[in-house]
Amino acid sequence: MDKLPKEITLVVDDLCRKGDHFAGLEQYDDALEKYGQAWDLLPEPRNQWPAATWILMSAGDAHFRMKEYDEAADLLWDALEFPEGDENPFLHLRLGQCLLELGQMNEAANVLEEAFRVGGEDLFADEDAKYLGFVKTQLKIGPGSSSPRGRFNHPLG
Repeated sequence: MDKLPKEITLVVDDLCRKGDHFAGLEQYDDALEKYGQAWDLLPEPRNQWPAATWILMSAGDAHFRMKEYDEAADLLWDALEFPEGDENPFLHLRLGQCLLELGQMNEAANVLEEAFRVGGEDLFADEDAKYLGFVKTQLKIGPGSSSPRGRFNHPLG
């Protein structure tokens, strides 16, 4: 994989920092605008650039925080297919949360299991407790439980 040209990298990084700043202020529309500008600078095919993964993930996170779960899930599914996306536990966490909010229980369970497997319980620390509770229920983790390895212990529907 080639490296993104330095002049593009500098501008994309700056736009993403600005997007992250806006997201930190809960100004998600402004954040999405900056992420969109960064996305537009990436040369085709975009799926060759790790920066594309981060842009999609950041935009997906902004949509999640705006409770726009369909939009978020679409972006996050795409990000999984981009460089290093499938290895990112936060991406799995956020996608699984979107799927759970959309009522897609089986897919949510699979994706959140992966987030838990790779990122552990700490990954869920700053999230609503319902997400960790869902994973623990599905994996039957708790006092007196067996190992969390393996598939889910009961069907979700």
